[in-house]
Amino acid sequence: MNSYSKSIQQGGIMTALLYAVFLYLNKEVPSQELLISSGYFLVLYAFIFTMGRPALVEKLQDFYHQKKERALWIPLFLFSLLMSHYLFHGINPFIGSSGLYFFLYLFPSLAFLAFPKQEASWSDLIILLLVLIPSTIIHFPGNSDIPYDTDGFSSVQKIILILGAAYAFTVVRKLPDVGFYPTWKWSYMSVALGSWLSFLGFVYIAGIAWNFNISKPFSGFAWILIPAAIRELIRVYIGTALFEELFFRGLIQNILAKKIALMANWKVLWTWGALIFTILSFVTGYAMYKDLFWFPGLISMALFAGAYFLEKNHISKTGTYTSLAITSMFFGLVHFHAGSVIFVGLASVAGWAYGYTYIKTKNVFYAALVHCLVNCSEFLFSLHTIK
Repeated sequence: MNSYSKSIQQGGIMTALLYAVFLYLNKEVPSQELLISSGYFLVLYAFIFTMGRPALVEKLQDFYHQKKERALWIPLFLFSLLMSHYLFHGINPFIGSSGLYFFLYLFPSLAFLAFPKQEASWSDLIILLLVLIPSTIIHFPGNSDIPYDTDGFSSVQKIILILGAAYAFTVVRKLPDVGFYPTWKWSYMSVALGSWLSFLGFVYIAGIAWNFNISKPFSGFAWILIPAAIRELIRVYIGTALFEELFFRGLIQNILAKKIALMANWKVLWTWGALIFTILSFVTGYAMYKDLFWFPGLISMALFAGAYFLEKNHISKTGTYTSLAITSMFFGLVHFHAGSVIFVGLASVAGWAYGYTYIKTKNVFYAALVHCLVNCSEFLFSLHTIK
């Protein structure tokens, strides 16, 4: 069996296994809705589990090599899936800002086709942000959950956005090391679990040292909640963790690392990154909670100091840890919406754990696993309640 056929088979098996869980957890859903949702579920998760595999990426690139317009077939198909899901449920998806989504969705693939590049470029980050920021604020008139109107397995809209970005950067842009495909390696799993446990250890020690009123671990645990927890794990893994890890680690951190490696002096970007993010951290902390304004800033200084040490001692390829520190602080600061100054600082540390996992595995699925475990571990220390 060639690698292409093997990739399709592996993706099909993973989709089938998850579909069995989907059916079990949604057995109370009306049969008509379950039938509609099943179609979208099978297609979208088959894409998630197969599209980024190296053999399939190469096959797709060969497919559109002679006729560039073929590169738009998959984005057009994915967009039509999203629109049809809304229409099936009686929602007009072309109202207001959502009417612009078609142009936004095709933009990265069109840009990469029009201006092909070999090396990492600042334009890659600009295109990414031009897509990511509007995509997260465009409002559709209804939800696109699977199944509809339930606490289901993420949403069609979010999965379509994930797939569109992964396709544009991996297949069309041909950006290396995005790592958007599931794979199994014991060494990768040990890195992921080690990163998760290290983060929990840091939270516990920091909570004792600075008296953050962290509650007793496992105080809210109940075996009866296991089925609900499984559903929540899957929802968080796809809808939150994989989404954020693709953009923050597979794309932003990846592009930054490659760009810094091409620069004559990594210290320039490290200096500006440390200065800007440390100032932003102190300002954000002061705006949120004056008594603990120093915490995000302290985390920023610690992360950039660690990055400097690792870069200076050539622990990895130049730019690896500078990009990790920048992305981690960026990740932490965008979590100010949680309303907790401590949460912002801890999210930055968690971002380092996710980014470190990505560095060691070059795979966003393992970074997303750590992210999912951290998010689902919040109840251990009531992280959502501390300020």
